Amino acid sequence: MSVEKKILNVYAIIIGLFFIVSGIGKALDTARFTILISQYGFDSLMLLSPVIVLFEILIGVLLILLINPKRYAMLSSILLIVFTIAFTYAHFTKGINDCGCFGTIQPSKTPFSLSILRNIILIGMSVYLWIKYPKEKTEITRCKKIILLIVMSISIFITGLTFKLPSSISSKTETHKYNNKHIKDTELSKYIKTSSDSTYLVFCFSYNCPHCLNSIENMRHFRKSKTIDNIISIVANDNKEEEAIFNKNFQPDFPIINIPLIEMQELTDSYPATFFIKNDTIKVVKIGDLSSPFVFIKSYKTIFGNNLNN
Repeated sequence: MSVEKKILNVYAIIIGLFFIVSGIGKALDTARFTILISQYGFDSLMLLSPVIVLFEILIGVLLILLINPKRYAMLSSILLIVFTIAFTYAHFTKGINDCGCFGTIQPSKTPFSLSILRNIILIGMSVYLWIKYPKEKTEITRCKKIILLIVMSISIFITGLTFKLPSSISSKTETHKYNNKHIKDTELSKYIKTSSDSTYLVFCFSYNCPHCLNSIENMRHFRKSKTIDNIISIVANDNKEEEAIFNKNFQPDFPIINIPLIEMQELTDSYPATFFIKNDTIKVVKIGDLSSPFVFIKSYKTIFGNNLNN
């Protein structure tokens, strides 16, 4: 084997490892990757999240096993270019800093510029591998077929187990699992304590969700207008850098409860999610952008009358 081919094989293994780690990280929590796709603004592609995850793992395994590296280097180039374009679009149009590259293995703390640089390097390696690797027609050994079958079978099982499509942003109050439930019968009771003679607005959000950030001022208006007795926010926070950016730009004057993303998913599959509580009972669950107090009252007038506190 020539020195050049040995180097090309090393490139294939490096790229393959990247795809496997990336795919496994997403497979361990495919629901989280699905939410990220939605936050990127590609709601129509959410159903494809398990396919994307499995395709990543498949390409990674094929490259590591050196099964037709030329062909799969071409596919890896295309996939990396698509991912990079999507991440760049989401970063500049929606302010998203989480590329979601490694899923739960490593919540993204890498600056945007370094993530793009890493992807450019990988794209360069993939294109070089695609162009330079010699055309070969080799039979796949039985051992490699078994490894491929085992890895993909396990990946399909895990991905199917962790995949869950987020609730529609237009979900109706009456269809939500927490509607008309006492607070003690929900996961919210882990984080807040209520009094039967007070009303509460619990706002669940994420620091990298543009719909959430657009709703912050409306949430503040609920407190300023005294429409609600108590305003509480719960944030899915796995990133201290994003927390610092949020605090700098929004200077929150309301209580914030930080919980891990996995715990937030027990409360809601979509962001933002707002829970209105009265008499220790969840009366309204609003999925999607939080409207102003006036619009909110008008929307649920049949439930609350003209004033939520009456």
